[in-house]
Amino acid sequence: MAERKHSKKLQGQVAIITGGGRGIGAAAANLLASAGANVVLTARSEDQIEAAARQIRRAGARAIAVPCDVTNPEQIEEVVEAALTQFDRVDILVNNAGIIWPVEQVYEADPEEWAYNIHCNLVGPFQLARNVLPVMIDQGYGRILNVTSGAAENVSPGWSAYCAAKAGLNMLTRCLAAELQADGVTGVTVNALAPGMVDTEMQADIRSIDTHDSSLDFSRFHEAHRQGTLLNPESAARLIYWLVGPWSRERSGEIFSRADTHWLEKVEQDLT
Repeated sequence: MAERKHSKKLQGQVAIITGGGRGIGAAAANLLASAGANVVLTARSEDQIEAAARQIRRAGARAIAVPCDVTNPEQIEEVVEAALTQFDRVDILVNNAGIIWPVEQVYEADPEEWAYNIHCNLVGPFQLARNVLPVMIDQGYGRILNVTSGAAENVSPGWSAYCAAKAGLNMLTRCLAAELQADGVTGVTVNALAPGMVDTEMQADIRSIDTHDSSLDFSRFHEAHRQGTLLNPESAARLIYWLVGPWSRERSGEIFSRADTHWLEKVEQDLT
C-alpha cells in the first residue's frame, strides 16, 4: 500500500484540518495521521470531529477535536492555540471547510447568506493562514493548502458566491506565496488544490436542489453520480498528502488540479 510505504513521511508534524469531520477532511486526517502527523480536527459539528479524532486515536495516532466556525476569528485563534498547547507547533494547514449556499440568482439571494459564503470559503482561510504563518515562519517550515474548486474559473449561474469565493481563494494563494518569496522566507509554501467532483455530502446537497422552473442547470452533477465518476474522498486525500508532504517542497503559489494528468501521474509515481 502507498500509505504503508510512506508511513513516516510526516512523523512528528502537526496538521490542522478544517472541515475535518467528514468527507475530504476526515479522509485527509486519517491519511496524514497514518503518515505520522499529529492532527487537529476542526469543524462546526463537535460530534463529527470528535468521532473522527477517536478513530485516529484508536489506530494509534494522536488527534484532538476543536469545534470552530471558520467565520469566527476568535474561534480560529482558539484552534491554533490548542494546536500549540497540545503539540507545540503547526506544520500543516489544510483549509478544507466550505459551503455552497446560496445557490440562487444574485437578485434572489439573501445578502447575509451570500456574505456568509464569502466569509466561510475565503475570509476563514485568510484568518487561519494569518494565524499560522508567524508560527511557520519562526519554525522555518510550513505547508498551507487551500482546497479550491473549478468553480473559481468556470462561470455557473446561481453560484456567484461560491465562484467568487473560490476565485478569491486562488488569488489569495498566489499572493501569500509571492509575499513569502519577496520576504525571502524559505521552507514555507502555499498552494491550492481543485480536487474535482468528490463524492461527499456537499455533492449530495447539490443534487438535492430543486431546479424545476429554474434556469439553473445541475445536470452534470447528476450525470457524474449516475456514471460513477465522482472521486472518492480517500483519493482526494492522497492528492492532499502529496501537496503537504516532502514531494511538493519546490512548489508554491500554484493551483493544482485533478484535471492535470501529468501531475496526477507524478503523484501516483511518488506514492506507489
